[in-house]
Amino acid sequence: MEKEKLLNIMRKAEPVLKRYRYPILVLFAGLLILALGAPKKEAAPASAQDTQEAASADGTAQDGGFDLAAFEEKLQQDVSRISGVGRVSLSLSLKSTEEAVYAADIRQSSQNTETTSYESALSIVSDGSYGQQPILVKKQYPTFRGALVLCDGADNDTVRLAVTDAVSTMCGIGADKVSVLKMQS
Repeated sequence: MEKEKLLNIMRKAEPVLKRYRYPILVLFAGLLILALGAPKKEAAPASAQDTQEAASADGTAQDGGFDLAAFEEKLQQDVSRISGVGRVSLSLSLKSTEEAVYAADIRQSSQNTETTSYESALSIVSDGSYGQQPILVKKQYPTFRGALVLCDGADNDTVRLAVTDAVSTMCGIGADKVSVLKMQS
């Protein structure tokens, strides 16, 4: 019984499908292109813990920027794994913050030999969804001024040297800029 109904519906739809097969085909192709071409957005982390997990080992946040708190946390965990260190508290100070350098078009015009003027315009590119973004040439990550490390094992010279070497290497600063002190009990 149901087969007969289905065959009856197919017989009625056949002339319509034959007549409008190309517009229907174009419609389905357009829907397929829209479905496949839609950009996939990642969901934002829901909590502070998710945000810390989104930061990578080198201190870059998920959006590509430098995350000082995540870098400090990762370095603190690494230093605490050194033999004899014990509990660790780490603080970093920055000399300069993160800076982004964007491409610019600079035009020079001179009216005479004494007067020269410069005009600068930020270079932009379309992002494909009717928006525009500046062209990023490079990102300069922050530079560190110094580090303060408080740990239980700081009274041992070998531990203090190992902690100083680890922090100076990871931060790119000299050993004289790292202070390792005994943590209060």
